[in-house]
Amino acid sequence: MHYLNRYWVGLVLILAISCFLQLMPDWHQQLTFHSETVMSQGWPLITTHFIHLNWTHALFNFAGLALIVVIWREYWNTRWLVNALLLSSAATSLILWLLPFTVIFVGLSGVLHGLLGYCLIKDIKAGKKWMWLIVLALIGKVVVELLGWQPDHFVGQHVSVIHAAGLLTALLLYKLERRRISDAVPHKD
Repeated sequence: MHYLNRYWVGLVLILAISCFLQLMPDWHQQLTFHSETVMSQGWPLITTHFIHLNWTHALFNFAGLALIVVIWREYWNTRWLVNALLLSSAATSLILWLLPFTVIFVGLSGVLHGLLGYCLIKDIKAGKKWMWLIVLALIGKVVVELLGWQPDHFVGQHVSVIHAAGLLTALLLYKLERRRISDAVPHKD
């Protein structure tokens, strides 16, 4: 049972919530990130990452999440997986909100870039120095996207910026991993 609790519960919980939200298309407009209204609503900072354009988009994102969690399972437990998703979601959204142009999006791909980057950083810190090649390839992919290359399956003009914002959150995840919120607050002794 301990093995099951390590990360499967979190993965199943996240996928179940995403599937539920995908089944509620009437809610999508209220849950979608729109940089001009997101701060007045608040919840789209998180919810937009768990809804998708269609089931094909959702399934690709679900598969990406499952692969990251299973391949790097030693870095996850249920609590950290949920926390990492929430932190990366909020941080990605805040970065996109700060941009000087309007961004509207749904989907998990930005957060997936952050989770993947976090796992690669953990691997490098664990002594797998060759992972720098994967990090450089991931950064190169995002840079090429920012320079204008977009595969046919990209929908929307800001996918590259979403991926870049998500990738930046890898550093935040690494910095905050497994830290308690109370540790961030100075204590009087």
